[in-house]
Amino acid sequence: MKRTRFARQFLPAILVLCAWSGVTLAESETLSAIVSWQAQGQISPAGEDKQHFQGEMEGIMYLETDEGPLNEAFIQCEIDQEIDATTESTLVNGECTIVVSTEDSVSAELTCRGMQGYCVGDFTITGGTGRFLNITGSSKMTVRSPVHALAEDQTGSVELRVVAGIMQLPELKIALP
Repeated sequence: MKRTRFARQFLPAILVLCAWSGVTLAESETLSAIVSWQAQGQISPAGEDKQHFQGEMEGIMYLETDEGPLNEAFIQCEIDQEIDATTESTLVNGECTIVVSTEDSVSAELTCRGMQGYCVGDFTITGGTGRFLNITGSSKMTVRSPVHALAEDQTGSVELRVVAGIMQLPELKIALP
């Protein structure tokens, strides 16, 4: 349901973008990407001084090669985040869909660990549709998020909306068979 709402909300822009144009993929290529995102979901207590955020992150992925910028793509990730106030640490896992056009999309997984507000991890491409069928790839990743600050004074389970965050993929290596 959320993915259908997401696709309908951005369908006009997706049709305008219509492709990850500018990328004529050879066998492999290295891109850099920055994602400006927002998220919403449920934050709940998960033990003493621990909280669990489960929700959806969506945003715009800006891509660049050595030759310059490419068109944008839309990204949506289902996110699970553990926040530990005692150790001031966080653990994030997610499954993402990068929507390039109505026929072309890329699937990926992310995982990162770190301190509250900043985590480092891996972004791994697991497949795709259309012209990205059988795509593979990966990048180290950093994520900046204010979830811990917004959740700090929350008690019980509450809906949480995060209006801004950043994900960086400095060396996204991709390959098509």
